[in-house]
Amino acid sequence: MPFFLPDAMSVIMEGIMAIILAAGKGTRMKSRYPKVLHRVFGQPMVSYVLESVQRAGIEKLWVVIGYQADTVKSELEDLNLKSLNWVCQEEQLGTGHAVRMALECIERKEVVTLILCGDTPLLRPETITQIITHHQASGASLTILTAILDNPRGYGRVLRDEEGLPSSIVEERDATAEEKEIREVNTGIYCIETGRLEHVIGQLEDKNAQSEFYLTDIVHLIRKDGGSIAACRVSDPEEIEGVNDRIDLALAHRALQKRRTIDLLKSGVTIYQPENIYLEKTVHIGKDSIIFPYSTFLGTVDIGENCRIASHCCLKNAAIGNNVDVGFGSILNGVSIASGSIIPPHSRLMG
Repeated sequence: MPFFLPDAMSVIMEGIMAIILAAGKGTRMKSRYPKVLHRVFGQPMVSYVLESVQRAGIEKLWVVIGYQADTVKSELEDLNLKSLNWVCQEEQLGTGHAVRMALECIERKEVVTLILCGDTPLLRPETITQIITHHQASGASLTILTAILDNPRGYGRVLRDEEGLPSSIVEERDATAEEKEIREVNTGIYCIETGRLEHVIGQLEDKNAQSEFYLTDIVHLIRKDGGSIAACRVSDPEEIEGVNDRIDLALAHRALQKRRTIDLLKSGVTIYQPENIYLEKTVHIGKDSIIFPYSTFLGTVDIGENCRIASHCCLKNAAIGNNVDVGFGSILNGVSIASGSIIPPHSRLMG
């Protein structure tokens, strides 16, 4: 069900548009599928970014797609996310090139542009609100969302000048040994005055280790152009962890499932050993229900109140009424179970 912040919160989002970068193949995934369509917690990873942007109150979204563009567009449209606009980056020449393609396609631009990556499914809408609020309060031309990491390996480092202000971002592959010791990293999320972005985006060059147009280069270009740079630090670094391979995918799923199970526990559901169940985003469980370890919940599963789901069960696209007891090792697929039912152990019920 769509969720929108109160009107008072969404007022600050007027005049803001978002560009989500989702064009890459994701070679480290070692897959024939586009990286942003790999599922985390039961949904394509990019869908979480789009949803967080919408929940923050931003209504104008532009998604840059490239690798298997038709597949990405089709799958995301099936999720019924509102207000999505598409930009096709036929050649993947870097993040800077992707943003330039988007700006060329957008006819009626908003005053401020928020730029995000499609592979950060842990990002919360509150953090999006945080960077925008910081940007508006600072009056800066560009605000970067940064994080302090104990292990910054793989991330671009934020360089600061003598006054402590951000001066540039250096990608790790281009960084010196000294720069690699910096723990403040670029998250890939920016809030920028659109006019300033349009002015510098064409100045990007591909003279780097990857021969790509790095969006990160806009930082020193804006400073050179007389603009000011601000940094907003994310409170929880977990939120900005990107998914680049199957290990990251598993970690992101674990983090999202943990958030969901905490919500369920707080709502009155008993889950024994929550780390030993598998569930997806579209699973709903009523209060006073008890979930035992090693069960799996796939797709849309609605479990009523005061139910008991024994260990080693698998429920997929199932609707369970109130006061239902599902026995050990049962499989329920595509079925509706009436309130008060008792499902014997090892049952196989298929819709």
